[in-house]
Amino acid sequence: MKDNVTITGAVHQDRIHDSATKHVTGRADYTDDIALPEGALHAYLGVSDVAHATLKGIDLTAVRSAPGVIGVLTAEDIPGVNDVSPTGRNDEPVFPTEKIEFHGQPLFAVIADTRDAARRAATLAQVDCEVLPHALDPQAAITAGYPHVTPPLKLERGDVEAGRKGAANRITGRMEVGGQDHMYLEGHIACAIPGEDDDVQVHCSTQHPSEAQHMVAHVLGVPSNAVTVNVRRMGGGFGGKESQMNLFCAVAAVAAKKWNRAVKIRPDR
Repeated sequence: MKDNVTITGAVHQDRIHDSATKHVTGRADYTDDIALPEGALHAYLGVSDVAHATLKGIDLTAVRSAPGVIGVLTAEDIPGVNDVSPTGRNDEPVFPTEKIEFHGQPLFAVIADTRDAARRAATLAQVDCEVLPHALDPQAAITAGYPHVTPPLKLERGDVEAGRKGAANRITGRMEVGGQDHMYLEGHIACAIPGEDDDVQVHCSTQHPSEAQHMVAHVLGVPSNAVTVNVRRMGGGFGGKESQMNLFCAVAAVAAKKWNRAVKIRPDR
């Protein structure tokens, strides 16, 4: 007893997750469920159908004149820095200007009245590029002389070379791990709502809201405190929503500020 109040259930009693009932009944709101403001626009990415190439140019004439299209975003429309690399290596452009580096790489974004209109228009672009050889696994990339994504890492303790020379046995070999990506219940998605001055609010599905905030500010060329990122919940996250959400947030935010209207982007899986 404490102050005539009996304390029960404080230890060893299961607590219901605050969203459990909403999850199992389908009433939980995800980013895709947020009601859009009047006049909201939709973005869709035009992507590369080759894995490696020198980008010579993109003819967007047919895209711009397609039904429902408001405009198109390219690297030239980035007001800040054309990069969303979380490592700061400046190797992950929002839209490439010289080289295509992977199949499905976003080359531009269509902004339209509806998602369907933007999706249809994105297929009308004429991409002029010189296809280059590509590697399909890490060892092939190393053999071909492609640079490492990150510098090689080595963990050691003590005098390793002396230990090797005096070792009775030495084991050498190579191990390959065939990693498998999970399929999120909810794919990448973002909705940006423009505010006054530099302000913009971004609703998205990310594991790293502060990184998304900094990357959006980086691309817009504004202070980080001008960007607000909201994440109520995610429909699955296995690490890919930690840094790979940056591009979608940036595209939505740039379009929202350019046309001063809310912009939502939900790419196909």
